[in-house]
Amino acid sequence: MKTSSPQHLVRLLSGSLLLFCLLLANGAPARAAAAAAAASASAGTAASTPAAPAAAPSPLDSLSKALQSNPATGSLVATLIQAEQQNSKASPEQKGFIGLISNSLDTFQAHLQQVITPEKFWNQQFSLAWQDLSTILQRQESETGWQALAGFLEMLALFGAVAIALHYIGKRVQRHFNVETTLSSDPSMKELLLYIWRHIAPILLALVVEISVTISLDSAHGQSLGRTLATVLLYTLVGARLFQAICAIIFSLSHGGHRMVAVHILYQRGFNLLYVIGCAGWLGDALDNPHVNQIIGVHLASVAATLASLVAAILGGVFALLFRRPVAHIIRNRPLAVRRGHPARMETLEIVAAFWYLPILLLSITVSVATILDLSSNNSALNHALASAALLIAMFFIGALLQRIRARKTTAKATRRQSPYILRLSNVGFSLLQLALWIGFFELLTRIWEHSLLEFANATLIGKMIVSALGKIGLTLVVAWLVWILLDTFIQEAINPTRNSRYARKNPSTRMRTILPLLRNALMLLILTITVITTLANLGINVTPLLASAGVVGLAFGFGSQSLVKDLITGVFILMEDSMSVGDWVDVGNGHAGTVENLTIRTVRLRDSNGSVHSVPFSQITAIKNDSREYTYASLKLSITHDSDVDQALRLMRETGAEMLEDRRLRRLLLQPIEIYGVNGFDLNGVALLAGIRTKPQTQNEVTRGFNLRIKKKVDDDPKVRFANEWANFPLTAVEPPAAAENGAPEPPAAGAGGKA
Repeated sequence: MKTSSPQHLVRLLSGSLLLFCLLLANGAPARAAAAAAAASASAGTAASTPAAPAAAPSPLDSLSKALQSNPATGSLVATLIQAEQQNSKASPEQKGFIGLISNSLDTFQAHLQQVITPEKFWNQQFSLAWQDLSTILQRQESETGWQALAGFLEMLALFGAVAIALHYIGKRVQRHFNVETTLSSDPSMKELLLYIWRHIAPILLALVVEISVTISLDSAHGQSLGRTLATVLLYTLVGARLFQAICAIIFSLSHGGHRMVAVHILYQRGFNLLYVIGCAGWLGDALDNPHVNQIIGVHLASVAATLASLVAAILGGVFALLFRRPVAHIIRNRPLAVRRGHPARMETLEIVAAFWYLPILLLSITVSVATILDLSSNNSALNHALASAALLIAMFFIGALLQRIRARKTTAKATRRQSPYILRLSNVGFSLLQLALWIGFFELLTRIWEHSLLEFANATLIGKMIVSALGKIGLTLVVAWLVWILLDTFIQEAINPTRNSRYARKNPSTRMRTILPLLRNALMLLILTITVITTLANLGINVTPLLASAGVVGLAFGFGSQSLVKDLITGVFILMEDSMSVGDWVDVGNGHAGTVENLTIRTVRLRDSNGSVHSVPFSQITAIKNDSREYTYASLKLSITHDSDVDQALRLMRETGAEMLEDRRLRRLLLQPIEIYGVNGFDLNGVALLAGIRTKPQTQNEVTRGFNLRIKKKVDDDPKVRFANEWANFPLTAVEPPAAAENGAPEPPAAGAGGKA
């Protein structure tokens, strides 16, 4: 007999009332005791009076029986009665620390008895999957086994025909244009595009054609198990091949230098494992498709997808563990210029190379355990992990391509005239692009794990404040970076102009090489100070007290360090007036003389002829004698005896100067021909002749030594010119020996006549 809708409503209200009464039963022991007392009293009264007819059942009992008789609410009532009985039989809670432990263990045991264990859950899932598989095998109405096999083979044949046709067309194009499509160890962008077109594009286009035909046939003739299985198989194999090709491109872009052995090991031993990982991952992704679930069964597809993703996660951890050393070698190995110029970057890469496999192992183990034990999420953790790994590989692929484009452009610009400003600004642009890519990577990564940084920033007030502060700080850093790049490029080109610079034809002066490094350091300090102050202001910190404190500290520092201030002021004027520069030979008094090795804003460092280093504060310098400016004079002197031919001696000096101009080594040191000044004076020893010659700075001693060597040879060969010396004119009385006079021996020369034998 059918019940009307009012009767359904009455039963629903009655069930709700019964549930409410049962929940209040435990909270009213006083009322139960009172009811028992009243019942006993009424029983005593009834015993004293004559027997009456049986009492009618209470309305609550009638309602309970009515609900139990209804199949829809009978199970609910039985569960509520059982819970009430268990609650009434429960032992009172124990007190104390031992009681707390006992109650916790009892609660945990009751939770285990009520919650489904992983073993039961997976047994249930495999049972349901077996039922789906049995349904597929027994289904003969819509599609027989032969029809499914025919559809499977048709899709495979279609894919093969399209792939072979595209492969043949690509091969003919390759032969026509005579291009090489193999992936070299150091491929260019053209070679990468040709490799993708030749080895990846045909199978991708064939898969697209096959999927399009499958969708069209399913829409026209209904869904087919054979076509679906063929699509899943082809999707898995093509996806694995695409994953393997991307890894091969990454390896090729990392190929070079000392990384060749590591890349060769990965090619030889890890390439097949990467293909298996790709097959498992893409199979899990294909089975998660709702269209596939509808055909082969939800439970069967879910179990198969979970197992495939679990295999991919485990094999990923195995790959990280087996090939941790080759990958670490690829990470840490960098060109010599990077190793010398970026020590902080190299230390960071060393740390990453030493521990890169630990996060992958931790993720693999955590995701696998979570998939097996966390029954609520099923395979969501696996899907998130595999999507994160795919995103990371794509990020490495894009980063490697950007590095290759940057390297190629740098090489191309080096071969032609290119402004250093454009070169350094392009490097800044590439760095900002990489930063933007990593920010996008972290945003996509958070979205994969069902979060979003942008949504957090837009949804909450604190998020908006954080984004606003970070945006201002980022803009400040970028502007400061650009300003520093421009100023540093200008100073570096002025000091050491490159071949393509407009300053290349100019020889930078020593003054510029001395002042500009000091100016560069001062500008860097100024930009850094402004950046720090602006950053603190954007973080909400009041910088006014800091500036006032800095002013007071500076004033106290100035009063307490007057000698230091004097050094600084004197040094600034010395540098501005260009009194000395690095490389000059100077004499600053007080016995400090030598070659200037370094100039700071406070001191000058000299190295004398003995190799000793003198550090002299600028405040101790009263006068500067500089022998390294524009030119110097080599003073050439010749002393001859009084009876020598002066004109012949001057002629010898002039000839010596002419020979020095013809000498290949000395003529580059001379700026003018020799100048003969004539007789410079007389003394007891003889006649002093003087000449001079203008030389390059700091070369006068070398020129003087060359002149002395040549004039010595000429005077020795000339009988009319003799060197003067003090013993030649020393007044001695010669005693004539008598024996010599008797024998008619020649008379010795007078003691006052000096000369040559």
